[in-house]
Amino acid sequence: MEYLSRLIAELIIFIGRQTHSFWENLQILNFSLPQIMLDIALVAVVFYFIFSQLKGSRTVHILTGLSILAAAYFISKLLQLVTFGWMLEKFFTVVLVAIPVIFQQELRSGLERLGHTKPFLKQQAKEIDTMINDLVESSYILAKKREGALIAIEQTVPLKEFIDTGKQLNAQVSKEIIQSIFNHQAPLHDGAVIIRRNLIAAASCVLPHTATAGEMGNGTGGTRHKAALGLSESTDALIIVVSEERGIVSFANKGNIERNILPARLHSLLMHSLKTQKHKVKPVA
Repeated sequence: MEYLSRLIAELIIFIGRQTHSFWENLQILNFSLPQIMLDIALVAVVFYFIFSQLKGSRTVHILTGLSILAAAYFISKLLQLVTFGWMLEKFFTVVLVAIPVIFQQELRSGLERLGHTKPFLKQQAKEIDTMINDLVESSYILAKKREGALIAIEQTVPLKEFIDTGKQLNAQVSKEIIQSIFNHQAPLHDGAVIIRRNLIAAASCVLPHTATAGEMGNGTGGTRHKAALGLSESTDALIIVVSEERGIVSFANKGNIERNILPARLHSLLMHSLKTQKHKVKPVA
């Protein structure tokens, strides 16, 4: 117990010294208060952007593991564990070189999000319009051909755990690709397509079924409808269901499912949820 207390005391002293040294450096450099405030604000924005980007991804677990190793390295220095500290030091050298590879997907995704700032909102709105039109048109073409489909659009709640169950595509949304995926002869037609940030993130994904059998009403709900309702109960995703048995299109969101809707209604529901600003778009007939 005495040894642990001494270790904590040394840690507090170390943090105090580092804080004091940092403050002295600021005074020597003679920064003005606005400069200091701007500097702190920019650092806060950078860290917020990084953490918001990593939220809901497996990278959080990687960073947790690295944090534990960093704490172990710090303890090894306090206890003067030379061999263990040397091993961790070499390990971190390798990690620093490997960071661009380890976080390749997150870095690319972060740069994409950085491009979705105000100067690019107009282009983004145009992309959303095109995506909505393609989704509506392809859904009713599939319904007419009696080919079932299940399409989930990620909102604020991450769908990564479901994306990982399917085949990752990261393809542009288009009516041709949607129809190709859900063609009866296609290898990925079973399961759901998940759309993330206006891209088809994955196909043939497995979704949870609803635990409320009564919500399906008179037993008319098929497997796709149960999966759509199940996902809508646990997330805020927008889900389009095409029934191959009845040739109708349904829409699920927030634990509710609206059946046999017309193209204009589906277009309106998607527009209301996805549009970031008002934009005149000709509905799909």
